[in-house]
Amino acid sequence: MATPDAKKALLEALSALLEGDRDMGEMEATMPLLVEYLHVFARSDFVCAMVPAPPTPAIEYEGVKGVAEAWRDWGATFESVRAVAEESRVGECAVALFVNQIAVTKHAGVEITQPSALLWRFRDGLVSRLEFHLDREAALKAGGI
Repeated sequence: MATPDAKKALLEALSALLEGDRDMGEMEATMPLLVEYLHVFARSDFVCAMVPAPPTPAIEYEGVKGVAEAWRDWGATFESVRAVAEESRVGECAVALFVNQIAVTKHAGVEITQPSALLWRFRDGLVSRLEFHLDREAALKAGGI
């Protein structure tokens, strides 16, 4: 049985997103699609990481189930978070998607915008790691892009 090509499948999905309206919608609605992709294409030792701005260290979550847990932890202070895709960057073993997160705080309903990046890292044709970065340049560096 051939190993599925996670990078190819991701690039096809990102191409359609970036050629469309780029609005990824509310992350609560987008997260199940991401988890569905990972159920097909993640390695058994897959890790998800939330990578805040330095010097705060990354927080890691094991397995595909860790993606939803990571997002719940990140989004706990917000009433809503949606993302708008800007561009993708492709490296040999990683793909970065630049997005703008638009969040509304639970306290006072203040809307904030945060440029950020999602970084998918690949090994042996599958996703080995997914990182949510607040620093786009750090994401590119981490992915060797």
